[in-house]
Amino acid sequence: MTRLKFCTWNVNGFRSALSQGFMDWLEQADPDVLSLQEIRAEWEVLDLRARRALESAFDVCWFPSSTRKGYAGSATLTKRSLAWRHTKGLGIEAYDHEGRIILSTLGELTFIAGYFPNASAGLARLDFKRQFARDLAATIRARHGKGEKIVLAGDMNVAPEEIDLARPKDNRTNPGFTDEEREDFRAYLAEGMVDILRERNPGVPGLYTWWTARGGARAKNIGWRIDHFLVSRALAGKVADVRIHPEVMGSDHCPVSLELNV
Repeated sequence: MTRLKFCTWNVNGFRSALSQGFMDWLEQADPDVLSLQEIRAEWEVLDLRARRALESAFDVCWFPSSTRKGYAGSATLTKRSLAWRHTKGLGIEAYDHEGRIILSTLGELTFIAGYFPNASAGLARLDFKRQFARDLAATIRARHGKGEKIVLAGDMNVAPEEIDLARPKDNRTNPGFTDEEREDFRAYLAEGMVDILRERNPGVPGLYTWWTARGGARAKNIGWRIDHFLVSRALAGKVADVRIHPEVMGSDHCPVSLELNV
């Protein structure tokens, strides 16, 4: 049996993360599989030493927005020794030109990860986000139908339940906590996925992954849990550990890790 360590982190700009100790964190965390969101930069503009260091240890699938520089984008890094295969996008231009999702496969194991759309101020992109959720759920259904086992990860931009944010009543109709977005999250679960951190920590409050920069919210732990790992029900019993790492700085989000026996 092999144990794989997965991490997901919205770095809120990869160049900013590099300047705030990302490489030190990477060495300490030592993930086998890493999803990054909001990379906001093309690979070629990154520091050469950082690129060389990453490429020496990882197969790097870098997926920036192709139409809007400095916006969105995601990346998946997998240790070279594991020989994962990567595919950029869901094959749907509306999402793919924003660098939203990367699909990675290793045998019957599939890692689907990236930066899910934000419903945005005034819920201007709620319809777009809902269509994305429907298309992603269809992808999960199809891959489950082929016998694949899935790890789904990333900044999903939704707090599923009231326990997943500090002030649910104040945010009832705000982006990330609308009835529609929460319904779409439950649709992933209906396709045979498990919110593994919540399943392992039922009823535990204060498990947040994102904090606004205003009002000292992070120090007070006034946050939201919007960065998630979902796993196929068939994998749930093989999850050895899943945890949030709020002590890791460098972004308004913190990393989440999952260890899986395969």
